[in-house]
Amino acid sequence: MNSTPLATARRSRATAEPCEHPRNHLIARRRRIRTPAAGVFGAALLLATVGCGGGDSDSGPNLSAAPTQVRWQPFQGVALPNAAQGPKKTGDGAATGFEHSPTGAALAAIVHTVRLSIAGDSQWPDIVRLEVVPDQARDEWSVNRLQLSITGPAAPEYAPRLLGYKITSYTDAGSAVDVYTEYSDASKAVNHTTVEWFGNDWRLRLPDPESTARPIESVDELPTDIVKLEAPA
Repeated sequence: MNSTPLATARRSRATAEPCEHPRNHLIARRRRIRTPAAGVFGAALLLATVGCGGGDSDSGPNLSAAPTQVRWQPFQGVALPNAAQGPKKTGDGAATGFEHSPTGAALAAIVHTVRLSIAGDSQWPDIVRLEVVPDQARDEWSVNRLQLSITGPAAPEYAPRLLGYKITSYTDAGSAVDVYTEYSDASKAVNHTTVEWFGNDWRLRLPDPESTARPIESVDELPTDIVKLEAPA
């Protein structure tokens, strides 16, 4: 018979004993427990839930933390957030310098996506160079952008107004962020974006040109758990 469960049971019992009341040992002996594996599972579950020392465990980063010190700055007719978590530097070119945190990632996803979408002919090359992860998708986007011309701000009927965001996944290396916007006809949309920590900053990763997933979808109602970040009307 495999002796591993018994050895595991002895180790788990040795670990758990400092937390147990002596009376528990008497009860266990009287009942002559014959299923050590089940006992190990129960003890492990109990220890994982309450612990012996009562110390706090790391619950991970807070994906619902809202930006602080938010100011709104216009770019090509669209109000974009500028907060304590970034961007630290903006101009006619790129917006850079985002905090290495979930909030910084969300702000980068918002700012990069909008700026890239509505940048003028003289602005987009710097935005692509400094705000987008270099790969085939970026190269193809640049080729397509050369065939268009944007010389002025977005028309009011097409300019999106930011409503909020939801971080759907996060690591220190990358984050997926759903960005919710509203248009002048009261229609709403969600933009599924991805940012990566690249060159000591958050950059936008453009969708794979071969992907069939829809990066933008219309929505009727906003989720109740989004981080509200509403731009001025």
